Amino acid sequence: MAGSRYAAYRPRIIPGPRGLRAVPIRRVASLSQTAIWDTVVAVTATTRELEVLELHRQTAFTFDERCRMTHESAPDRSRGTRFSLAGCRGGNLAVIRDDVPDLAARELERLAAEEPPMFSPQAVPVHLEDFRALLGVDGSVVEHGLGLLWVFPAALTYVHDVHLVWSGTSEGHLLLARFADAMPESLVDRGFRRPTDIWEPWCVALVDDQVASIAETVRTGPGGAEVGVDTDVGLRGLGLGAAATAGWSTHPDLDRLRLFYSTTRENTSSRRLTDRLGLRFLGSTFAVS
Repeated sequence: MAGSRYAAYRPRIIPGPRGLRAVPIRRVASLSQTAIWDTVVAVTATTRELEVLELHRQTAFTFDERCRMTHESAPDRSRGTRFSLAGCRGGNLAVIRDDVPDLAARELERLAAEEPPMFSPQAVPVHLEDFRALLGVDGSVVEHGLGLLWVFPAALTYVHDVHLVWSGTSEGHLLLARFADAMPESLVDRGFRRPTDIWEPWCVALVDDQVASIAETVRTGPGGAEVGVDTDVGLRGLGLGAAATAGWSTHPDLDRLRLFYSTTRENTSSRRLTDRLGLRFLGSTFAVS
């Protein structure tokens, strides 16, 4: 994910047409028992997806008493984007930053409530241009981005022979002690200049005693965590990012947390990582800077 290094979205559950109200009671009464059960299962599944999406919202952002986003739940407390929307089969969640004027915020919420659930990888908001116009100031250019969100399965298995090192271990402390010598230039350029630039808990893949890929915790909440992955430019495409991410998911500090991964829609290498690991696609995201 990208904000200071990774990106953003805010709260307000907006059930979509496939949510709990999608099946009228009188219709259910005329169905067979099998059809009724299938309907209940489908409705329950979409409701659970929305609950998982809300958990990600709670993991990714910190909110004030008005339920406005104050900053991302990252170690650097980056401000995040002014408005974002994340979706799944159960509906969408909107995130509005605390400095958006109240009138604009109410209109953003109204338009967001009209959006169909963004559960397809190709989903684009119906009101995309309206969202951009509401956040424009004095004719300034407003940028937007489209992204994708995945959730980790309960158990993750990925076989790779690369050497892994975890934060909080003796080997991890030794790696940080020789940080400058172990960090390749491409990762320094990505912002990893000091040991504290790798956000704990983390897992690192080493090749020839050099850092090849980093899986770090870029968002943390009471019930979830999100991973950010960076791999040395010269070693991409070898499965090293997937190996580091799989290792990250086993870190004891992440035990009992729901784990997430997100990326921009055009990041094909990140999408290959999700295929390697078998992550479950949750839905699409949209953000306006």
